[in-house]
Amino acid sequence: MANQSRSSIIFLLVGVASIFIIIGGIRQLAFILNPLLLSVVITITLIPLPGWFAKRGVPGWMSLVLTFIIVLATLGLVLLIVFVGMAQLTEVIPALRLTAAQDAATAAVDDSMELLGVQIEEVTSAIESLITSQRMTGIATRLIGAIFTVVSQAFLVLLIFAFMLSSALALPSSARLGLRPDHPLILQAANLTKDVRQYITLTTALNFLTGLGNTILLLFLGIGPALLWGVLSGFMGYIPAVGFWIAMIPPLVLGFIQGGLGEALIVLVGYTLINGTVENLVKPRIPGQQLKISPAVVVISLFVWGWLLGVVGAILSTPLTLLILSVLEGFDNTRWITILLRTAG
Repeated sequence: MANQSRSSIIFLLVGVASIFIIIGGIRQLAFILNPLLLSVVITITLIPLPGWFAKRGVPGWMSLVLTFIIVLATLGLVLLIVFVGMAQLTEVIPALRLTAAQDAATAAVDDSMELLGVQIEEVTSAIESLITSQRMTGIATRLIGAIFTVVSQAFLVLLIFAFMLSSALALPSSARLGLRPDHPLILQAANLTKDVRQYITLTTALNFLTGLGNTILLLFLGIGPALLWGVLSGFMGYIPAVGFWIAMIPPLVLGFIQGGLGEALIVLVGYTLINGTVENLVKPRIPGQQLKISPAVVVISLFVWGWLLGVVGAILSTPLTLLILSVLEGFDNTRWITILLRTAG
């Protein structure tokens, strides 16, 4: 009995140590895992698209090429919007800062500076030289470096995605394997990816509506570059709970600088109404939108995967958790874990 108890303790300690080793390995290899995981999720999401083309008489190789072209065109369009928006932003920010500084300088002159003989032009010139100083150059350099990193990672993800998609389409069908379509192995493989595909498809559609609404709001208020902030809100929508608030910060700050507290409040209320309308009115009307995963698990997984993999982990937190739950659900010994983590019904 004592030996059995000692063996159980040793087994527990080894298991805990293994978990910490795996966690440390994931954090150290995040730069490798991030493009791989992104490619896996994109492949899972888009793998039905070549089949859709094939059903309409498109040859297999052409279906693969068309799918890749669609992904490449979408990525190119997003990058174009970002580049144009960043170029516009480099012109908008100094102008807004200079305007705000001029207003502050004017108020200060009215109170005290005129008593000292200081001219408004001198104050404005000093502020303008500060804005165009090496500090702004350093910010621009870091920003260009970050954009280059994102672009290089995006092309790496596309390359891995192309190989994954072609390999997945080359897999033999259930008939060639001698299995019926309702065979447990076939059904388990389909269920493994179904929740991830459903989540990504639904979230993408909702993010598009949210980004479109936010863009129209910012265009109406004259807060630019509106299209860039719309893309940002759509992209940050993949991060549960906190993505919406992060995406709102830049237009909120620009609205405050441009139009004061009143315009900032309009941005806050507008963003909240648009996001709330999509989440509470549009989302419940979409069939099959329930993913049977607890909201608490979504928030916890956001912080866990974000800590392990960084920004990519935060974006993929829910899809990765759904994949793990699907795997655990396929085994009798771990099915109880999914029962605890999934919501009823």
